[in-house]
Amino acid sequence: MRILHLEDNSDDSELIRITLSLAGIDADIRLVASRQDYVAGLHDFTPDIILADYNLPGFSGLEGLEIRNEQAPDIPLIFVTGSLGDDLAVTTLRLGATDFVLKDRMARLPDAIQRARQESEQRLERRRLDVELAAEREVMRATLDSAQAAIVVLDGLGTIVSANPRAASMVGATPASLPGWAFWEVFPSPSNAGNAREQVRLALEWPHLPARDSWTMTTVGGRVVTWTSGTITSPGRAERVVLSGIDITEQRQAEHRVHYLGHFDQTTGLPNRQHFLQNLEERCGKRNIGTPSVLAVMLIALQRLEEITDSDGEEAIDRICQAMTERLKESQEQEPLLARVSENGFALATELVRGCDLDDFAQHIIEALSAPVAVGGRQQVVPVRSGVALLPDDAADPRQLMRAAEAALHYAETSAERSYSFYTPLLSDQARERLQLESELRAALIAENQLALHYQPQVNLDTGRIEGLEALIRWQHPQLGWLPPGRFIPLAEVCGLMNELGAWVLQEACRQLVQWDHAEIAAPTVAINLSASQFTSPSLFVDIDQTLARFGIAPERLELELTESTSMRDPQASVAIMAQFRERGLKIAIDDFGTGYSNLSYLKRFPVNRLKLDQAFVRDIVSDADDQAISRAIIAMAHQLRLEVIAEGVETAEQRDFLKAAGCDIAQGFLLSRPIPAAECALLLGQPLSLI
Repeated sequence: MRILHLEDNSDDSELIRITLSLAGIDADIRLVASRQDYVAGLHDFTPDIILADYNLPGFSGLEGLEIRNEQAPDIPLIFVTGSLGDDLAVTTLRLGATDFVLKDRMARLPDAIQRARQESEQRLERRRLDVELAAEREVMRATLDSAQAAIVVLDGLGTIVSANPRAASMVGATPASLPGWAFWEVFPSPSNAGNAREQVRLALEWPHLPARDSWTMTTVGGRVVTWTSGTITSPGRAERVVLSGIDITEQRQAEHRVHYLGHFDQTTGLPNRQHFLQNLEERCGKRNIGTPSVLAVMLIALQRLEEITDSDGEEAIDRICQAMTERLKESQEQEPLLARVSENGFALATELVRGCDLDDFAQHIIEALSAPVAVGGRQQVVPVRSGVALLPDDAADPRQLMRAAEAALHYAETSAERSYSFYTPLLSDQARERLQLESELRAALIAENQLALHYQPQVNLDTGRIEGLEALIRWQHPQLGWLPPGRFIPLAEVCGLMNELGAWVLQEACRQLVQWDHAEIAAPTVAINLSASQFTSPSLFVDIDQTLARFGIAPERLELELTESTSMRDPQASVAIMAQFRERGLKIAIDDFGTGYSNLSYLKRFPVNRLKLDQAFVRDIVSDADDQAISRAIIAMAHQLRLEVIAEGVETAEQRDFLKAAGCDIAQGFLLSRPIPAAECALLLGQPLSLI
């Protein structure tokens, strides 16, 4: 991607290059700071996008914007600046800027660039369609000008006196067969014969007008013809009405095509967001006060589409969206309003009986969409999240209703408990709080002493000695105090911060190991969690290699934990990634084992060292026979595969004793130790004691 960067600070340009590279964007950046170099760059560099600082010595970003508007209006321009007040931001956008990104929020830049490129391509495509349509109209007009129009001559009663071959061909007749027939009996379709008769009557009643306004009707065969009437008078002959008709069928079809492209999604044939809102407004306008039903709007977001695109291509996404469209149509007994409102989103509006079970309504649709879809020769399960809002309960008009449904959808996407959510006024407040918390989390990543790692010991059930530590991130918020991972990890996943957060954890764990080594504290293996986005990130191995080299940490001192569900999303790819971990000497553990779907034929191929028995089985292991049986089976299977087993969530002596008797190797939980800060952990590691 060719980027023309209007900036007087080369360090800022290098930061942009690094930011884009981490996002997978290969950029050729030309740095310019003067008007002359900027204008030259527009013409000989032909950039794909322009990034501009707002203030430069002797030259300003606004001047650069004006030059762009005059000389290269199709190139997107994004202001990347240190500060930009609301008024200036609005001014730049009004003058034609595509977007603006503050330098302290540089993580937004890759998304802003991609969005600007997409919008630019869409504008060019719309312009191309407009040019093609204009060209088609011009060709059609030239053709009609050079061809004979349909000419029909009528007497004072509206009876056809004569017709030319072009007119006769419209109705599949010969010119000689038409005289004697009334015009409205021959040319219009049956549905508008009365309109044709009225138009002829008006032409006969105003014989002295040289021409009447044109009128359009559908003829036999579905052709659309625009007619113009006039009169001719000859000495010794009665006045005649002359109708001149031009076939505009192709023009109407082209207009319908343009309307379709502007209001419908080509992949699914569903209305787009704009058209959905228009339809929703019409539906709401027809509702009567006191209607016994409520209008429900459900916004639906398909998850994991980016991963599927990477593995199977855009055609797979088209296939999934088409399948989801059919399922949405089949899920409703009555005809609902349906639309595709984004690349991964659908909207559904339907009437519900007041007082009905809304959970049943939402679950019915979620279940209909959750069945596997055949893509690329295999079955793909596409997770679905949805938000529901009701009229009049949650909003007074359609646009408020959509905003309420969007708030509910966002809540569902950040919730680990449910795949759908109903709007409540509290969600709007929470949405504002989430935006604030997201901004503060981005700041925490570069601040000192806000993020920290706590360490939870993993204890050998035979010796009572600590054999490992799991590193768990905590956030000391300046106002809210210590926040647990459940408060901010889902937020990081939604706003795309997991890779940055994971990289911070890796570096901090290595830094702490070095510090313990200098203090001559014998630290065991430290386990860190890999998120799904980290696991599939192209930069994962570069991050690991660079961090280990920077701190001089031996790879075998780290254990990478990934959840069972993450490892089984694409088992073949997971095997290849884990093999590279093993080649580097890193240890691997499968976390939350037993809660997801594992194909044992793949599990035996995974080069892992440990399985972590999920605490869901440990919690009731003393009293629940099923949990006992499952736990014993997992432990036995793991040992057959020469794997160690760590039990999570051990909180009672009875749980510990059962697990030890069942052959479990290692335990982790509050009974043995809570996650503790590094300083407390150092004291624990320095004592030759047993935690059993």
